[in-house]
Amino acid sequence: MKWVDYRERLGIGFNDDAKTKMLANKVSAFIEHGRFNQDYSFSEYYSFCVMTGRQFQNIYPASKYLADLMCQKNNTIPIIISYYIAYVNTRELKDQHQRKLLIHVLSNFLDDLNIKYELLEDADGYFIFPKGVPDFDKALVSYPLEWLREYPQSQKAWGKALRDYAEASDDNASDVADKFRKTLETFFQEFFGGNKSLENYKAEYGNCLKKNGVPKEISGNFETLLQAYTNYMNNYAKHRDATSDKILEYLMYQTGNIIRLLITLKQGEIDHAD
Repeated sequence: MKWVDYRERLGIGFNDDAKTKMLANKVSAFIEHGRFNQDYSFSEYYSFCVMTGRQFQNIYPASKYLADLMCQKNNTIPIIISYYIAYVNTRELKDQHQRKLLIHVLSNFLDDLNIKYELLEDADGYFIFPKGVPDFDKALVSYPLEWLREYPQSQKAWGKALRDYAEASDDNASDVADKFRKTLETFFQEFFGGNKSLENYKAEYGNCLKKNGVPKEISGNFETLLQAYTNYMNNYAKHRDATSDKILEYLMYQTGNIIRLLITLKQGEIDHAD
């Protein structure tokens, strides 16, 4: 049983401040004494400072500076996570497997404390993503990001959209929604070919569903969904700043759902060809 779950069973659970302190202590101890950090160099520390805008200080060992930084009084959970991710992204590691292990350590810390953030990776490195429904996040967010490696422009657009979604508010909701629209439009352009706008791929989309044996009752529903998706994006995001952050999660999942469907259908074609 997790320590936090054990405490909650006893009626002495942790509030957010306590979880923040525990996360800071775990990360600080790992950075200063963990086996992957013994060779942390000043050039890596310099890169960290440049990335985060922190003042460069001549402290030896440099890992001591980062360990102390994690425990600063006004830190929040997102700040601690973002500093750690910057630390990982600026490490000069010859074996990229070590970078994944460093992220795995943080993921374990977050899981131990029941902190609902996920760590995703795109072409620019790792970034924070707020967890929603775990099964949905994996199927409609994480997997599409991984599968889009064969569609580099789409993967880049999806990564940008997810990064912005992680910091979404009513003030930038329409911009985030439009990034989801742009992701799907870019994916259609790479998947079907051409340089058309999203709404002008309806025929290719419908033909793809029919070609792959999707029954008309279901394919018609997916075509209607795509039409509704493009209508909403055009009316509330692309041409008018009228999107609420309350529906961004739905738009994100629908974007991932369409991407997942088409890639799954294409993979089925490849498997049958073999």
